[in-house]
Amino acid sequence: MRPRARVALAVAGLGAAAGVLAPAASAALTAQSVTMRGTAATERVVVVFTGGRLTGLERQVDTPDPAPGDGRAAVRVNGRGITSVAPAAARAGVRVRIGRRAGGIVVLVTAAPGDFKFISYNVSGRRDRLVIDLWRATTAPAAAILDDGCLRLTAWRGGDRPAVRGLELTPLFEHTAVASLRAEGAGRSALALNALTATGFRFRPDFSGYLRPGRFAGPIPVTVTAPLRVMLEAWSASAKDGSLECLVQTPVVLSP
Repeated sequence: MRPRARVALAVAGLGAAAGVLAPAASAALTAQSVTMRGTAATERVVVVFTGGRLTGLERQVDTPDPAPGDGRAAVRVNGRGITSVAPAAARAGVRVRIGRRAGGIVVLVTAAPGDFKFISYNVSGRRDRLVIDLWRATTAPAAAILDDGCLRLTAWRGGDRPAVRGLELTPLFEHTAVASLRAEGAGRSALALNALTATGFRFRPDFSGYLRPGRFAGPIPVTVTAPLRVMLEAWSASAKDGSLECLVQTPVVLSP
């Protein structure tokens, strides 16, 4: 066979191989479905994707609206070519739909104002699932969380001098947790807030975490005119977009 003919056949073969690979290479990251389930503390929304993974700088996840207390919140997946065929979903008064935006998609969540106080999100599975948690503004005992792997409550007090003590298990931004008191259905409207800075921590030699956790403690000053059941909380929000990163909580009763 002449050299020129061999080159022509090789080019043709490469073209055929490219034709076979093209559909897989051009497959768009697509939101396929939305599922929902609830616990005493959260309403969880899971968005399943196909055609790629939620990874890399070109597919970052963030929230342009981290405050669901007004009845609305949103989580955005950024990246060109991302699309959705997932139908809207609803459960227990929470409605979820996915909207298209320039440069990505947005998971839009609506609920009754005051029902939820925080929103958090993470990417799980094989980086093909976006998990969104809406945190209820509740005082139910079943919603208590004393250790979330990030913070731990070690002591607390209600009554007329509410206070809290706890551990910073993983390093927080500026080592600060916010202590708050929140009534049932109060959404983002806390009765009282107090920023508490952890001290006494000791890092591992490679700074990958703590050998000794930080300790925070302090009062949460508030005045009430009648006994009131509230959720005592310690939490931290993301410096990137204000979404919830850590939360521990337990119900207490305040007194005048």
